[in-house]
Amino acid sequence: MLIGLAVVLLSLINWDVSWLVRTWYLTLPLMLFFAGIVYRQASKDWLAAGATWFQHRTAWVDLYELTEIKIGAAGAKTMLRMRNASGQNVQVALNDVQKNQAMWDLIYNGILHSVVTDKADPPPNVRTILKLPGGKAGRHRSP
Repeated sequence: MLIGLAVVLLSLINWDVSWLVRTWYLTLPLMLFFAGIVYRQASKDWLAAGATWFQHRTAWVDLYELTEIKIGAAGAKTMLRMRNASGQNVQVALNDVQKNQAMWDLIYNGILHSVVTDKADPPPNVRTILKLPGGKAGRHRSP
């Protein structure tokens, strides 16, 4: 921010930006610095969810077609892994998606739908952690 302010200040003092060209040895590192800031901001972790889908970076799944739901550990984080019928999968830190309540509601509704309609049969530990209904063996359905 100070570098940007210095560029603006020097340009206003001289009423000219030709000093940027004449002093290329100062301009080049300045441009690389700003390019690095833009790159870091653009490559940050991001999440998105719609009514039937969830996306983490470039990977996405159809939440109402989930066939596999797993929970595991990666360091100190609890990771949620989801795979849909098309084979697409997403792995994301559970805490990251639960921070945004509206997003978590969309994801949880898709998970719950996939479990209730027997498209996914998560293991007991996932059912406990996510508070999902019991497994196929414990379910009674009328014919």
